[in-house]
Amino acid sequence: MSEQNSHHHHHHHGHKLDGASKFKRDSLNAIERDKALAKWGKRILIVIAILMGLAVVIAYTIG
Repeated sequence: MSEQNSHHHHHHHGHKLDGASKFKRDSLNAIERDKALAKWGKRILIVIAILMGLAVVIAYTIG
């Protein structure tokens, strides 16, 4: 019985990237890119918030 089960595993020793590993690599790249975007996105949002705050202060000061 165990002899037959061991024949169920197909070992692919191909050097080409199959769909799964390509997908995995692309996913990892996407995760890295998302982390970088999130980091920069937060900074940009903070800068925009500060600029808007300054604009409001300046508007009130002048107006």
